[in-house]
Amino acid sequence: MKVNIITGPFGCLPPYAIGAVEKLWYSIGTDMRNKGHQVIFISKKPLKESSMDDNLLLHGYERTGSWVKDFVLDFVFSIKALSKMPKCDMLVLNSIWSPILCLLFKWKYRRALYNVARFPKKQMGAYFAMSSLACVSTAVYNALIEQSPSMKSRACVIPNPIDTHIFCNEHMVKTLSDSPEVVYSGRVHKEKGLDILVKAVTRLHEVGVSVGLRIIGATKIEDGGSGEDYVDYLESLVRGYRITWVEPIFSPSLLAKEIRKGDIFCYPSIAGLGETFGVAPLEAMGLGLVPIVSNLDCFKDFIVDNENGLVFDHTDVRCDELLANCLMRLLSDEKMYSEMSAKAIKKSAGFSVSRVSDMYMSIFKKVLGGE
Repeated sequence: MKVNIITGPFGCLPPYAIGAVEKLWYSIGTDMRNKGHQVIFISKKPLKESSMDDNLLLHGYERTGSWVKDFVLDFVFSIKALSKMPKCDMLVLNSIWSPILCLLFKWKYRRALYNVARFPKKQMGAYFAMSSLACVSTAVYNALIEQSPSMKSRACVIPNPIDTHIFCNEHMVKTLSDSPEVVYSGRVHKEKGLDILVKAVTRLHEVGVSVGLRIIGATKIEDGGSGEDYVDYLESLVRGYRITWVEPIFSPSLLAKEIRKGDIFCYPSIAGLGETFGVAPLEAMGLGLVPIVSNLDCFKDFIVDNENGLVFDHTDVRCDELLANCLMRLLSDEKMYSEMSAKAIKKSAGFSVSRVSDMYMSIFKKVLGGE
């Protein structure tokens, strides 16, 4: 099968950038190639010389900080990508404008799929040219059909994958270490609820429970963090311990090595319309860490409370106390911890790149067979 994958105007393919959409489709597209399909990526050209001869790399753009300007740049890039791409059987789209503009290039493809990686903003009804709308989580799917019920028959849920060769645990279980540590990996931003986490760990130290806290990720505003003022605020909440700060790690294998140092992975996000799936806790689950997450719908596709992780209500005024209680439960019950760890590892194994790639290929074949 011939498959064209158009990404967005602002991110390059790995290893030249680490955008989530680019990483996702590069891994899936590469797997499809390895299974005998002809896959062409149409993406932003990196500044460095690229040897990606099998792909179509175009001049892209940097984000301007203006939504309107970025919207226009997306339009320009989408037109270029669609006009220059070769003919294909299946067209995968990720930019904002491409699902509309593709109608001008209908002779170049047989069917098209749009990857709904963010919560829709009532634009899905305009994407009527799409044969399939693949949502990354049930939460995104529910939002889509609520906003655009006419598109329900075209919508489906296909999760984001993780690299199960890297984020894995050969022992199939993890036990609590003598000096347990809580780990967070992601942007150090206010919407991630890290103040709740720091307060919860401080509560434990105030009652004599010793546990470390390791925060991995970007703090600078230009890198997606909330800046040094937010870091200073988090530090001001610390009592009786020190936060271990780790700069963002772009290598998956090095990130896995850093996360493995911990016992519990906490992702206390309060971004109800910002989190669409939650790759970070799923990767940690693969390593055997037991996850504790906020009560956002996006985590419910792979975390079951009291089975392979714990969930706390981030909307409760006592949220830091509730999180502290979750931490205490795991730290004080090694049997429960190990049982949850084993179940977390088993669950994560179902999100391999190969399996998710096959899910997409199954959709491709279904819509192509409908001609």
